[in-house]
Amino acid sequence: MPLQPAPPSRLSTGSAGWSRDRWFRVALVALAAAQLGAFWLLCSQQVRKAEMRDMSLEVRRVAVADCLQYIPRATLNGCVRRVDPLRPDANAVLNAGDKRAPAPAGEAMSSAAAVSVSYH
Repeated sequence: MPLQPAPPSRLSTGSAGWSRDRWFRVALVALAAAQLGAFWLLCSQQVRKAEMRDMSLEVRRVAVADCLQYIPRATLNGCVRRVDPLRPDANAVLNAGDKRAPAPAGEAMSSAAAVSVSYH
């Protein structure tokens, strides 16, 4: 009777090398770590952009305020055009930090309510 080799057992394959299941888990963990790293880079870039945008708006506001204070007979629109020639609207510079859209003049008046005061 010829001798046949014993079928490889699961324990002998696992101890000799990594199984396919273990490679899959390692690849899955590496992929998740790479995605988390990419997400962190994206978020930090967006935060830096927002900080720069806020800082730029604050510098424009200070420049307009300085223009109005130190230039004789300066007007608001003149100072805004001097500070930011690409954005000649004074409301855009002054309300830039306000996240709400500025209400039109007619809309602001229509929302006013009558107030009555009485003293006893």
